[in-house]
Amino acid sequence: MWRNIQNPSIKLQNINVSKTLPGNKRRWFCSTENSKTKERERVKISFVLPKTDEKVEVEGIVGQNIMKVAVENDIGMEGACEGELACTTCHVYVDEKSFEILPEAVKEEEDLLDNALFLKENSRLSCQCILSKDLEGAVFTLPLATVNRKFD
Repeated sequence: MWRNIQNPSIKLQNINVSKTLPGNKRRWFCSTENSKTKERERVKISFVLPKTDEKVEVEGIVGQNIMKVAVENDIGMEGACEGELACTTCHVYVDEKSFEILPEAVKEEEDLLDNALFLKENSRLSCQCILSKDLEGAVFTLPLATVNRKFD
């Protein structure tokens, strides 16, 4: 069956687990590292830090959410709920051009943004903003403060 599935973006590893399975059986596992990881398109975006207005340029991989890019690059974003739409610690302001490119916020995101500090018309939760090639050069500004509490 496995040989009939051919997806070049997934690398299957044949791992011998004979010590844990009777009959010297083998199982297939999909690794998180895949053959296309190094070939994925990278996009340059910027974060503007609060108080200092320092602009920090970083790179992310197409398909990542903006919060993950910020956290991986030590921008100073908390992301307390890890992208589960349960807090506002990844609140950002999106530049006008990029704001138009991003899909509209879903109702749950809008409800959470109502609880965010320093809300503006271009406010978004960065965990809900997925990096695409169209966002090359996008600028995300961090607000002066965020609230670290989980909303149910």
